[in-house]
Amino acid sequence: MRKKLSAKAILIPTISLFLICLVVTALLALTDNVTAEKIAENEENNKQASMRTVLPDAADFEEIEADVLYLGKDQSGNPIGYAISTATQGYGGQVKVMTGIGMDGKIVGVDVFYNDDETPGLGKNTSNEKFREQYKGLNADSEIAVSKDSADGQTVDAVTSATISSRAVTKAVNEACEKYNEYTAKEAK
Repeated sequence: MRKKLSAKAILIPTISLFLICLVVTALLALTDNVTAEKIAENEENNKQASMRTVLPDAADFEEIEADVLYLGKDQSGNPIGYAISTATQGYGGQVKVMTGIGMDGKIVGVDVFYNDDETPGLGKNTSNEKFREQYKGLNADSEIAVSKDSADGQTVDAVTSATISSRAVTKAVNEACEKYNEYTAKEAK
């Protein structure tokens, strides 16, 4: 024999579930509001630290293009180079790179400031100094390639077993070089 469902048997669980969802949503929104400022502050601190890593002689940075291009200046206010933030797709997710380029057009430093989605022990090794040091002194006016892809021109050796992540960092550095070349060509006019 089948039981008939009453309106009460349907409404009480439905209303209960609705209220639970409402409370959880409100708590998530509150948590987001409370933590948003701290997250933004941490991101700004990470960006500043990354800029100082790629242009260690800079005392101050002037934002030229929001969240992308910064002019580094020494203690006297003289320009010493550019810090350029770029992001590309790596093996596991987004890879964010800060590239420092001196006024002479040579790469001063590279910092992989976000690669949390890359494989630990493999792709995450693109943030190691040994890999990043390969970019120092390379020219911003010539494309850089991973040595597995090309033996011509400017190359860097990929991190062992992390070719995709190495290519992602190299692509981000090349994009920074393009941004530098576009900006300096526009300023020269």
